[in-house]
Amino acid sequence: MGPAEAIAAVAFAGVAIGVLITIGTSFQRWIAYKQRKIEVEAEAYRARSTSPSDYTEMLEERVRVLERIATDRGQDIAHQIERLRDQGSTVI
Repeated sequence: MGPAEAIAAVAFAGVAIGVLITIGTSFQRWIAYKQRKIEVEAEAYRARSTSPSDYTEMLEERVRVLERIATDRGQDIAHQIERLRDQGSTVI
């Protein structure tokens, strides 16, 4: 093998390495894009699953409980408040 063939082989190897690096980088970016797309879709799904009507129902239930505490004079109010605090620490 002469010097011209050696130079051609090195040039071919360099081009092949460059093409492989470009393909690898493109593939890596495509995978990152797909992963981010899935994360965004999951966030959107979670946002849709917690609808305003669910939140409104939760608030209405809380108001009903507070009204019952305020109007039921015969019960131990402090005990009920503590029980609600215990429940509130488990429900977010």
